[in-house]
Amino acid sequence: MDQVSEFFGGLFSTSGFPPRWHCGRWTELHGWLYVASDITIWLAYFIIPTILVLFIQRRRDIPFLPVFWLFGAFIVLCGTSHLVDAIMFWAPAYRVNALVRLATAIVSMITVVHLIKILPQALSLKGAVAFDLERSRRIEAERELESARAELEVLRRQLAKV
Repeated sequence: MDQVSEFFGGLFSTSGFPPRWHCGRWTELHGWLYVASDITIWLAYFIIPTILVLFIQRRRDIPFLPVFWLFGAFIVLCGTSHLVDAIMFWAPAYRVNALVRLATAIVSMITVVHLIKILPQALSLKGAVAFDLERSRRIEAERELESARAELEVLRRQLAKV
């Protein structure tokens, strides 16, 4: 229990850990490549959920909506871990990094459980080919119905003359 209180008590403390620049032998190229890559990944991991939210707001008929939200949370947390990794070159926030990774792990597993639960339902959804085929059949049926109505109208007029 002492380790837990020590961990959370020093959550934002960087004492006891050197900045990543001082761990090993980082060259400028290697270090900045690492930082730039992590920041770019973080940026993408925040843009992707933003696009998901915009999609969800515009399409209210989305099946499995909770899974979209879980994916968004998972992606944001993954991105946050990359951002913290980049920051650790100057501020060794290993405790914060551990907490972000724990949150990512928990949300990841919740997402996996939800995906397993909805998989049979998701697999039973019609695909684009099935929708196109059904649409074509309906259009053809509507044409046949219209043709039959026209023939019926002709017959009705002929009977009215008799």
